[in-house]
Amino acid sequence: MTRHRAPLLLAAAFVVACGGRSEQQAASTDSAAVPADTAWTVSTTGFGPAHIGLTLAQLNTALGESLTLHDPIDPSCGHVSPRAFPAGVSLMIVDDSVARVEVDTAGVRTADGAQVGDSEQSVLALYVGRVQVMPHKYTGPEGHYLVVSAPGDTMSRIVFETDGQRVERYRAGRRPAVDYVEGCA
Repeated sequence: MTRHRAPLLLAAAFVVACGGRSEQQAASTDSAAVPADTAWTVSTTGFGPAHIGLTLAQLNTALGESLTLHDPIDPSCGHVSPRAFPAGVSLMIVDDSVARVEVDTAGVRTADGAQVGDSEQSVLALYVGRVQVMPHKYTGPEGHYLVVSAPGDTMSRIVFETDGQRVERYRAGRRPAVDYVEGCA
């Protein structure tokens, strides 16, 4: 392949991936920028190229963005919402590193297939033997935290928040940040 054809093939691939929309239109539609493959599922190690432990500078490079913390009360902890992510997905940054992924919208699945809107029973069945049920700090005893430990890793987990019937939101990452109930606290 000649050097002149490679940029044209890349541009064509981008147009096909974006359904014929312009780059600006694709960037403005959050979920359209997310590939529909397993690399874009949530796990205790991150979401797509946003790996737990990346610095904010490394995250910006990985995503091709210029993210800064959303008005943090504490400059050592805050959140970012990358344009490349679907609506309802954000990252907690603690001490300049990605600490957890937060999801509050249906359609974004964990690596094992759970998502917002799933029943408690389906999450319990999906993670059988690895999930601990705890009362929710604000809505318990009806509401629960379903805490899923990563196999062989006591520092990583997924925490599903439920109303007692269905998952309302979830977060994944490393302790202690994944255990914080009120954002950075």
